[in-house]
Amino acid sequence: MSRIYVDLEVLSGGHPTGGSVDTDAVRSLEILEETGHEPVVVTGSGGTDPGALAPLGRHAVADAPLQPDEPAWYLTVDVDRCRGRSARLRTVLIGSPSASAIHRCDTVARDLRAAVLEIVAAEAMAPG
Repeated sequence: MSRIYVDLEVLSGGHPTGGSVDTDAVRSLEILEETGHEPVVVTGSGGTDPGALAPLGRHAVADAPLQPDEPAWYLTVDVDRCRGRSARLRTVLIGSPSASAIHRCDTVARDLRAAVLEIVAAEAMAPG
């Protein structure tokens, strides 16, 4: 299936340096894993408290790639992070969209769970 990059802010209720990870967010990542996807936490260049990632037990990177080798997804709360990405990296804005989000991000989801369900459905319907 696909690699799914998820900003740390998505997992921690909008806190850019981590904070506590929401249990619903952890469950959403588990759904991705159970369906054969590989979630990767994007910590950002500012770093994060390693303790915040401990409950996730997931691979982490500083930033999602601009041009991944394989098709992938990127879940973010920042519309500006959708810009400049390859078509191989489908961007999903989590939360309330602004007018500019529609032109910069590939899609919008109200929360992480909705984004995960959209990804699972899209991947299941993709030609094999």
